[in-house]
Amino acid sequence: MREIRIGTRGSRLALIQVDLLEAALKEKYPDIKIKRVIIHTVADKDQNTPLVDFKEQGVFAKELERALLNNEIDIAVHSAKDMSVRIPEGLVIAGTLKRADVRDVLVYRKEFGVSLNDINKTLKIGTDSPRRVSQLENLYPLFSCESIRGNVPTRLDKVRNGEYDGALLAVAGLERLGLLEDEDFYYHFFKEEEILPAGGQAIIALETRTDDYVALIVRAISDDTAYAELKVEQQILKNLNAGCHEPIAVRAKVTGDDVTIFMAVANIMDGGKKSVIRRNSIRGKLADWERLAEEVSKDF
Repeated sequence: MREIRIGTRGSRLALIQVDLLEAALKEKYPDIKIKRVIIHTVADKDQNTPLVDFKEQGVFAKELERALLNNEIDIAVHSAKDMSVRIPEGLVIAGTLKRADVRDVLVYRKEFGVSLNDINKTLKIGTDSPRRVSQLENLYPLFSCESIRGNVPTRLDKVRNGEYDGALLAVAGLERLGLLEDEDFYYHFFKEEEILPAGGQAIIALETRTDDYVALIVRAISDDTAYAELKVEQQILKNLNAGCHEPIAVRAKVTGDDVTIFMAVANIMDGGKKSVIRRNSIRGKLADWERLAEEVSKDF
């Protein structure tokens, strides 16, 4: 077995995700040799432009995919929700690690009180996700969402120093970073039915070349449930020709041989400050996942 080159972004969270991959690989293959290759994406280099203003989808993944195609790395490690659903020819998501907590959490300064329902003033909430904006502002019309850039610790610092009153983030990232118990903040965890997650949220996707034996190595450590859920969620986004910049939420829950799919799509109105959210769900056998994905998304 040759040395396996793992391509990753250089953020602290990205490197923690590689730690998890390396642990899984070494448990299965104790003698495996691993090399990390840090790749800085265009979205990492540009920390000012809102993510929705980037022209292409998957801006955190494109350079990693190019490195795969150029045989500079053997595995690309992605946060699955940041990927385009259109995988370049010659590449494949060969596996996933076990899915973490899929919920979103609002992290805000303690001066506003422990209960969101008691806040009767406008709060400036940082998020770059139209999906989060539409759902949060429907729940709390007084809150005003504005673009926020930077990695998770940087976003928390922007809340801490008063640039924002709060930030809406993924629980999985905070949990992996050990940042769910900061004494400066309160944490409001949203139920999935309140703020439905993005497709692929909390899943670490492992991309390889299609014809490389490394794909088989990755498949052997893959979590079957997370892999199936990601496959369903990406198919729905593909059906809608959607990416991570649209106000679309989708969640597939696989339990044994069954799958339940939940969707939420926001129709933005009034100059982007108000939206109507349409929801749909379906349940059936996992073996019928393609038909179920088509059925649940056909009216959107």
